[in-house]
Amino acid sequence: MNKRFATLGNIVSGRSLAVLAASALPVMAFAQAAADPFDAAIATATTKVAAYSAALVTLAAVGVVFLIAIKYVKRIPRAS
Repeated sequence: MNKRFATLGNIVSGRSLAVLAASALPVMAFAQAAADPFDAAIATATTKVAAYSAALVTLAAVGVVFLIAIKYVKRIPRAS
């Protein structure tokens, strides 16, 4: 009788180890795939700055040219 329990214990422990290993695989894969939120935020900000930097520089240049044009238009008599 004791021999039967020992055999049953070996079978159950082998199955429980297999079930534990099978259930731990997705968790381990998820843990490896998780990215640091700070790194993700920095990467997103860097991408957006690279995308919009040319437009912002162009807008700033247009603003400077507009202000210089206003200055010269004010010097013209009867310009208004």
